Amino acid sequence: MLDVLIAGAGPVGLWLAAELRLHGVEVTVVERRAAPDGRSRAVGMQAGTLDTFATRGLAERFIERGTPVPTGHFGAATTRLDFSTVGAVHPFMLALGQSVTEKVLEEHALAVGARVLRGEEVVSLTQGPDAVETVIRAAGAHRTVRARWVVGCDGTRSAVRQAAGIGFPGQDTTMTGWLADVELDDPPTGPLSATGPAGSLLVAPIGDGVHRLAGLSTATVHRGTGDPLTLEEVREQARALLGRGLGIHNPRWLSRYGNATRQAPRYRAGRVLVAGDAAHMFFPAGGQGMNLGIQDATNLGWKLAATLQGRAPDGLLDSYDAERRPAARAVIHNTRAQLALFAAASPEQIALREVWSAALAEPRTNRQWARRIAGFDDPLPAGTAPGAHPLTGTRLAGLALDVADAPTAHPLMHHGRPLLLDLGGTRTPCSTPGLDCRTVVVNVEASHPVWRDVTAVLIRPDARIAWASTDTDPQRRAADCRAALSTLCR
Repeated sequence: MLDVLIAGAGPVGLWLAAELRLHGVEVTVVERRAAPDGRSRAVGMQAGTLDTFATRGLAERFIERGTPVPTGHFGAATTRLDFSTVGAVHPFMLALGQSVTEKVLEEHALAVGARVLRGEEVVSLTQGPDAVETVIRAAGAHRTVRARWVVGCDGTRSAVRQAAGIGFPGQDTTMTGWLADVELDDPPTGPLSATGPAGSLLVAPIGDGVHRLAGLSTATVHRGTGDPLTLEEVREQARALLGRGLGIHNPRWLSRYGNATRQAPRYRAGRVLVAGDAAHMFFPAGGQGMNLGIQDATNLGWKLAATLQGRAPDGLLDSYDAERRPAARAVIHNTRAQLALFAAASPEQIALREVWSAALAEPRTNRQWARRIAGFDDPLPAGTAPGAHPLTGTRLAGLALDVADAPTAHPLMHHGRPLLLDLGGTRTPCSTPGLDCRTVVVNVEASHPVWRDVTAVLIRPDARIAWASTDTDPQRRAADCRAALSTLCR
């Protein structure tokens, strides 16, 4: 019997498989496609995702293959978001095709011991008290696989979600945009956005001499997602909004996409969980979809592993749903707002876009939304502990340390275990009989201003701060630390 069966070998399923293997969990990924898809739905890797990959020592593998982009967009606002302000080690969006991301993640998952089986798809499942029986179809034949847990990372039409009886309520498509991956004879010098009576247009390089053009045309906004997109339509939009055709030729992919918006009302049904597009879908504004799913997998991996191995306290796995559904709701909310700016046509709507563009010129507002689009500051349920430190629940984001071989905390997290940083000058004892958390304890000094007065900080495997203290008494600090640890593992 398998420990975990994952449906879907996209970025989310592959990353979840690797995270589970980090804790010694036996995991198999099944993927309906017989071969990787060369097209790239996602072409932007946000700073928050790079930060997550850095905690496992993988960020450079992506950076060496992509193109750093220092700014981003919020809808069709004319003021761009400045990613240099987000406080990350890699303060940029990385232009990188999803096909490349999947290749790197599959290599990583296989290297750490995951199995990836292509040309196989889940068609049904039945839950029992201790396992899930899953029927898998491959090459026209069916077989039954038993697994202790099943995770659906198999997209918006998730067979796992449907078989588990998890709903997917929301809004159907009411308007469509389009994308075109093409070569340009007359490319812009950098990412470009434009708006006007004809609609909106974004242009950005995605590598190998290819640019992605993404637009919303007022003349075609109500066409169906299945209607063919022509190269001439793309050229007309470029000429209308930019005054030049960009020399568009050699299309790699032409497609329409809609604004259908849905979210599962629960991310867990018994021994079945969903993550990524199987749990949420929305208009692809700001390059947030894949990045949100990667954070789903990062949150779920260590919690599911601890549950499998009997190390999880009561309620730990349920916190996956409690934490990730609000994060997705926040993205759904901002993508709807972005679509309103993209589709602005009336004088009132155009005025709204101009007002928002002016608001983003204010540095604090720009930084706030740069961080959110970059994948930081997603909401967590409010903590119940009185007097919790303001850092509690926030992302570590590679904050600086004064350690020769670890200038940030990222290298200290490659193991995927809870990390206790003792900044108070006295080693904080963390272990206690009956508490098996495999916690790594490190004595450090910290140079970043955010650590001022902090004497100890406990970091979850997903780089969330679980607990921080300003107490200078070692015994009280140790007791508080053990209490915090008991909420992560036992």
